[in-house]
Amino acid sequence: MLEAQHIKIKVVGEYRCIVISDIHSHLDRFKALLKKVDYRYDDYLIILGDFIEKGTQALETVRFLQELQAKSERVYVILGNCEYALEEMVDNLKYANQIVHYLNRIGKGGMIRQALEKLNIDIKKENPEVMQVKIKQFLRPYFQYFKTLPTILEFNNFIFVHAGIENRKDWQNSSTSSLIEMRTFYQTGHCLDKYVVVGHLPTSNQYANAINNDIIIDKQKRIISIDGGTGVKSISQLNALIITGDGDRFKLSKEYIQPLPLYQAVVDVNVEKQVVNKVAWPNFEVEVLKQGKLFSTCKQIKTGKIFKIKNEFLYLNNQKYYCLDDYVDYLIPLEKGEVIKLVGIYGPYAYVIKDNEIGWVKYRYLKKVN
Repeated sequence: MLEAQHIKIKVVGEYRCIVISDIHSHLDRFKALLKKVDYRYDDYLIILGDFIEKGTQALETVRFLQELQAKSERVYVILGNCEYALEEMVDNLKYANQIVHYLNRIGKGGMIRQALEKLNIDIKKENPEVMQVKIKQFLRPYFQYFKTLPTILEFNNFIFVHAGIENRKDWQNSSTSSLIEMRTFYQTGHCLDKYVVVGHLPTSNQYANAINNDIIIDKQKRIISIDGGTGVKSISQLNALIITGDGDRFKLSKEYIQPLPLYQAVVDVNVEKQVVNKVAWPNFEVEVLKQGKLFSTCKQIKTGKIFKIKNEFLYLNNQKYYCLDDYVDYLIPLEKGEVIKLVGIYGPYAYVIKDNEIGWVKYRYLKKVN
């Protein structure tokens, strides 16, 4: 079992600090973001946990982080709940039978899946306990690395932690569970003068009527939330918080990577003023009131709101309907020549992003930008 560790550093003079969270095995995205922010070895680089799982480059991501730390003492990697949970599942015999269930749930990605591929193990034929031992042996060097990682980093005016701290003066005594998997930190807050910088939950979860993956800088709460939903949400981005400081003085800026194809409007698209409705975690359950050819009229169970959902986003499980992912019913207005990002094509409609607004437009109104 991994244990909580606390590191405190004080930087005197000018510095630049780049903070990235929840890479989730998307190494290509991570490298592209480092290039975009012009990361250099004299920068401080802080990775706020959950750098594994969800994607297909878990082992490669860990090795790349180790390479970065070997080249610079200013790189700090913080433990997240994914690293903690994975090590516990593989290391603890009582979880041997859960590994197959876990693999079926997460799909193609993750460290265990990569280990099985390297070891040529067929999960349908291998005894679960024998398989767990083999996986544990293969991943031992990675788990040894996890054991060196802190759960808290104090850095001048900032506290960096994966999920949050408990709202108490002796916050250093927050439970490991709170530090790496708290889900209510943005609501409960903290009582410190410093900013607390977290990942863990996608920032879009904090918006009632919009999908927005940008970094949240809440000066009143002194909370900065930076998880852009990479590997978790179909609409996502990998964020970087950039702190430019001189002792206790600092400025904040942000950058992101969102690798989506660009399209251009070929006509003006006018829409009437709308009230935007959103479905998001954890309130995905809906009741289908009237099925339509393209969109169905639904009632969101938690809120009671009634609005239309694209049929491709609806699925039935145990006789209950759910929305597949974050969803908004917003119809995007466009001017001819405007460039947008394409999330997906669903029948005659496209799900697009325009100036960080997400919504629907007919696909025939768009053409791809070469």
